[in-house]
Amino acid sequence: TAFWAPITASRYVSLFDIGGSDDYFSSDFTNDELAKRLGHVGDVGRRESSGLRLLAAFSKKDEYVPESVERDVLLERLVLAMNNGFDGGGGESTAVVVARGLMLENGNHNLSKGEGDKEEFVEAVGKLMELATTSDVQ
Repeated sequence: TAFWAPITASRYVSLFDIGGSDDYFSSDFTNDELAKRLGHVGDVGRRESSGLRLLAAFSKKDEYVPESVERDVLLERLVLAMNNGFDGGGGESTAVVVARGLMLENGNHNLSKGEGDKEEFVEAVGKLMELATTSDVQ
């Protein structure tokens, strides 16, 4: 795909080099590699005073994601990595879900296309903000 935005050579390398400094979301990472890159989100969010909650929003029709990438699977893997493998189910009731996923079915990279996706995104952010302001932020 064409990269339309102005970008420096070092920024390009940090995004596109395997293991580059900004290469956090590659579909070719193993689950362990994703956990090493993203597990700090769950660690910080579980600290008693943190209250950190994260919405991982992914546009299903993002023009910068190769067609070969299973977007639903990638989003699930990213969220699991951010939550240190905890998905909110099972008998781990004391664990806090820090990251939640949101798949925007028709949106492109910047949500300029996709009927209703902008509104769904804003609503999800609003709900996350409500959760962050309550004392029970599970």
